[in-house]
Amino acid sequence: MNAPQEFDQHKETYRSDIDNAVAFSGQSHDFFTRVKAEYLVDMFKDFQAKSADPSKPLRVLDIGCGHGHIHPYLVDSGVALKLSAIDVAATVVDEAKAMNPTVDYKSYEGERLPYDDQSFDIAYTIAVMHHVPPAQWPAFLDEMRRVVRPGGMIAIFEHNPINPLTQWIVRTCPIDENAVLLWNRRLSALVAQSNMVDVTSKYILFTPLDGPAYRKFDKMIGWLPLGAQYYVSARRP
Repeated sequence: MNAPQEFDQHKETYRSDIDNAVAFSGQSHDFFTRVKAEYLVDMFKDFQAKSADPSKPLRVLDIGCGHGHIHPYLVDSGVALKLSAIDVAATVVDEAKAMNPTVDYKSYEGERLPYDDQSFDIAYTIAVMHHVPPAQWPAFLDEMRRVVRPGGMIAIFEHNPINPLTQWIVRTCPIDENAVLLWNRRLSALVAQSNMVDVTSKYILFTPLDGPAYRKFDKMIGWLPLGAQYYVSARRP
């Protein structure tokens, strides 16, 4: 992953940088965060419903959590979970701790995650891998797999390079100065190569319009490779 200081230097302007980049959509960063939270909560509910003990809290890890802006949506979703989160930017993690006291935060150097093998039911990461040097992508995914138990799942949300507006946002957002975007097909192949199974993907965020009807529309056309972002999910055998 890129050097921690690269992200620390954006801590004061992170939200405004993204808000400025997506302003043309008529929505703020919070809208896009909330939509991804809805997809994650759906995953959590589906996973929990299929577990041997649905009443047992899910152990969930957010890798590259930043300021933790998504965490209130997850913690307040009604899903029983124990949420842990980690990032390379220590000062940003400190701010996240202050805002979300029920979440277990840590910082690290960006390579080996400071957790034991099979510590979590689910590990996810949002808009992080494009900040990881491409040569390190397999190692990043191997670490996600390592900390998830057999039968557990991973989910990776990324920008969609096919979408021209996404390309424009990445080019103009200071946070993405050194970003290398991943194509869905490439990321899905890397996930499969990390010995994960049931690899699936969906495109999301086809419209910046808000409301249940638009969210339903978003989910109906997840196969269409034009959404602003996409996610790849998989299960550890």
